[in-house]
Amino acid sequence: MKIVPTLEGGLRIEIETATDWLVLEQIAPDALKMEQESLPSRLSALMDEASEWDEMVVPELSDLFHEQLCCVREIVQEARKGSGESSLGHLSISQEDGDRWYGALNQARIALEGYYRFGPSQEVEEVESFPAPKRSAFIRSQFYSALQSVLLEHVIE
Repeated sequence: MKIVPTLEGGLRIEIETATDWLVLEQIAPDALKMEQESLPSRLSALMDEASEWDEMVVPELSDLFHEQLCCVREIVQEARKGSGESSLGHLSISQEDGDRWYGALNQARIALEGYYRFGPSQEVEEVESFPAPKRSAFIRSQFYSALQSVLLEHVIE
């Protein structure tokens, strides 16, 4: 996978393998990894009762988070359809969608880190000893973080 900035202020992601598609398609499911307790609800546990967080903020955050995931899922699905049977293809992240992508990636990264209990700095030897699902999730989490950095550098103002 190659990620390059566009002249319009977005990103173009060049898909080179079927695995690249799988990683992009996994963003929304990864974000829902801890769906039994949504991120807005988990954040409300940090607030005092007088803040009315549950009534005022959680519904709005839930809608925002849902919209971010739907946007990313739709863009990936449309790009995948456009590639036909080929594992090669591309997708574009417009400047207008940059914030939504950043948010969706953040949700996925936070959910994976919480679900698998990744530490702040995992040693290579430790990662290599992870069971396959946890190792795969760790690699995706690192990719999500790297893509967020590229979005910040080239797309999000």
